[in-house]
Amino acid sequence: MPRPPEPPLPEDVLYQMVQNRCYVVADLVVEFEDEYNPTRGTIRNRLEFLVEEGYVERRKHVNSRVTYRRVVNEQSPL
Repeated sequence: MPRPPEPPLPEDVLYQMVQNRCYVVADLVVEFEDEYNPTRGTIRNRLEFLVEEGYVERRKHVNSRVTYRRVVNEQSPL
């Protein structure tokens, strides 16, 4: 039986993101550190899931920095 994912859930991460604002993983780690103290890997996994689902866009920049941006999505769970 698979274990449930650790919080924050992808929906929690999406809820914290403002549409059309760019975020790096560290921005969202800070948002959840008091409540869940997540690792960077956990937040990155949630963001990558949201990218696959079409709720977030991922952009890799010339300096190798990766940003994530919540996009307008008609089927958004929020």
